Amino acid sequence: MKLSVGLLLAFAVLSVAVTAGWTAPLDQSITVALTGHRTEVLNNLAVNLTALGSAPVAAIVALLAALYAVASGRPRIVLALLWTPLSFFLDSGLKLVFQHPRPTEAIIAIPDSYSFPSGHAVAASALYITLALAAATGERRQRPRRVLVWGGVLIAVLVAWSRVYLGVHYLSDVVGGLLLGSAGALAASIALSRTDSHDGAKTLSGP
Repeated sequence: MKLSVGLLLAFAVLSVAVTAGWTAPLDQSITVALTGHRTEVLNNLAVNLTALGSAPVAAIVALLAALYAVASGRPRIVLALLWTPLSFFLDSGLKLVFQHPRPTEAIIAIPDSYSFPSGHAVAASALYITLALAAATGERRQRPRRVLVWGGVLIAVLVAWSRVYLGVHYLSDVVGGLLLGSAGALAASIALSRTDSHDGAKTLSGP
């Protein structure tokens, strides 16, 4: 839980920095650097990666994961997955609070919403890190657990990279999204593991 709180505090600090304009020089330099190194291959890769954090794809993945969780006898995972739709609503509200403008040179259509934090980064970290942590709790071996967790983190980071590469977000936007989504994923995972442990203890102790 301390790590989750730390991520939220980091998000709060970053929010202040973005609002004050302190991140603008770095954001602009990163955007210019990526703009100068675009290729057709990377363009196609970024477009496909960014779809993983979109609302339709995230909803489908979360629904399939929820159905699998129920079928496999772990229905409480569905409660952890609720962080994904909640993250979309939270992101929309925060965008209205900060009203940070988006970059102006994008290779895809620029959304009408504000820029900070990145909704795709929030959703990707909320969904894929939550799924990775939930899967890892059921794995006793250390190496597979690490692969699962870092796999979820990698997907979220790649989605975040795609948003900056495509020119619809700044670096600070996606970092903020990753911090916020990951904090919720960790909190959901901790709550899930505690309820699983509680149920396991009750089963062992009997009625």
